Amino acid sequence: MQYIFIVNSNIHKKRKKALERAVADLPKDLRNKSKIVYTEHSNHAEELAVTYSEKYGSECIIFACGGDGTVHEIANALAFRNSPMAVIPLGTGNDFARTIYPKEIYKKPLSVLERLERPMIKPIDLLRIDSYDLMGNHLPFWSRYSLNIASMGLDTQVQAKAKSIVAKHPKSLFFRNNAYSFAAISCLLNGWRYAMDYSIELENGEMIEKKGVPYSLVSISNGRFYGGGFCPAPQAHIDDGVLDVCIVDHMSRSKAFSRLLQYKKGKHIGKKGFTIYRSTSGIFSSLDSNLQMQGNYDGEDFFGHRIRYEVVPKAIQLAFFT
Repeated sequence: MQYIFIVNSNIHKKRKKALERAVADLPKDLRNKSKIVYTEHSNHAEELAVTYSEKYGSECIIFACGGDGTVHEIANALAFRNSPMAVIPLGTGNDFARTIYPKEIYKKPLSVLERLERPMIKPIDLLRIDSYDLMGNHLPFWSRYSLNIASMGLDTQVQAKAKSIVAKHPKSLFFRNNAYSFAAISCLLNGWRYAMDYSIELENGEMIEKKGVPYSLVSISNGRFYGGGFCPAPQAHIDDGVLDVCIVDHMSRSKAFSRLLQYKKGKHIGKKGFTIYRSTSGIFSSLDSNLQMQGNYDGEDFFGHRIRYEVVPKAIQLAFFT
């Protein structure tokens, strides 16, 4: 087995150096099978993953070494291929890793290297997002697979603010680790208002259709965590062929803090103001012809007047280390 470590060059220098040392300290036979490659431009992680997958096929494990953006790129590269991917969470959010790793590994991500020879490889689901313009034309640039969670509304607004905070303090781990919390406070102070139509197919085939729905945010979850530890789908499983959809009603700023705290901790299920669906596909549509819906998948932005989602069962091979 070959081990390919694709490293986001934008991760903190200390984490990069620590990974290099950990690989250098591997036993000789494993070290000789290991290769570290660094991204050089946007979408390079995806390009590298395709290159090594075509070279080694099922005889390699391709590691996403970075945050959820790196995971997103490599998942799109390896969808429907037989090369398994793995995750070493070294970025800012690292939310998908919260779902797949126990705390002891999540907090010490380089301990994965101590387990290289004991992977458990199995297929898991992907979430597919397709965006369309006002005339119904498909928008391929904003249509992708997501390994973790796609969302629209207030949380995407928060994410955009968080990105700007990190960009202003690129060398500060403090700001990287707390960017989402600072961004949430800022967005709550400024307010929001969104509305949509939607149709959702439940896991039993039943269709739910609603018009003119005011909302604060929508999350479509394959994994359990996003946004720096928010837990919209505490009961989600990445291999059950179903997505957990959460629609948060429009709320006043006075109620926002308590409701978002419930949402963050995964304690909102069954509570007033939250609608939960177990779903296989669905469509969300903007009510404003002049305003696209803004969302993100695994932290990467997308836009569209109409957003369609669906689960794609067992679409990618994932290597687990426990």
